[in-house]
Amino acid sequence: MMYMLPVAAFWQQKPGGFQIYNPPRYQSNDMSEAFELMEYYPFATLISVMDQEPVISHLPLTPVMAGQKLQLIGHLAKANSHWQTLDKVPVTALFHGAHAYITPKWYEQNDVPTWNYSAVHVTGRVELIEHEAGLIECLKVLRAHMEKIWPSGWEFYVPDDLAARLTQSIAGFRVHVESIQFKQKLGQNKSQKSIEGVVQGLEARGGGMSLDLIRDMKKYFSKRNILDP
Repeated sequence: MMYMLPVAAFWQQKPGGFQIYNPPRYQSNDMSEAFELMEYYPFATLISVMDQEPVISHLPLTPVMAGQKLQLIGHLAKANSHWQTLDKVPVTALFHGAHAYITPKWYEQNDVPTWNYSAVHVTGRVELIEHEAGLIECLKVLRAHMEKIWPSGWEFYVPDDLAARLTQSIAGFRVHVESIQFKQKLGQNKSQKSIEGVVQGLEARGGGMSLDLIRDMKKYFSKRNILDP
């Protein structure tokens, strides 16, 4: 699915938060692909800093468009004290796409090994959602997102005992995105023969992550007439 997003609204516009090491050859401003990465690999690392100490949680986040603005929807258990700091300072969410070890055996000439990957860093401000209707909506958004990517036929349901204490159990939130950094390190510094060799090597290795990385490499390099789509 392609998304036509208003790049100028937030693309690397505000440099706050943690900065990704991103040499020019790996930088991308393709918002459609950044959105697809976040949607397909939703398990994110959420980081905020309070009193010079990092606070970190791992959780699924759902990217959604609200008019012309990008938001991330999620929730935390209230047993996790991170939720109490979320709306106090900017947060950074890290999304990791397909990645894999790349051996020099696949290159045209011998070299050093590396790791190919894609990653999205999102920075923004948090709006907490603590009322019951809002929490139910957060959970419904998450269910719809997960069932879209990995359909199982599960219909939304909250057990009565959890529904009765929902506001005491979880805190929902919405990240209003202010900046995005997108890195695609896919072997851009290698020759065409080496790139083709990496694809062949990943195909022989097999596995879901290798196949996903092949998809990303073919999508990227086919636009540059280096690989067939």
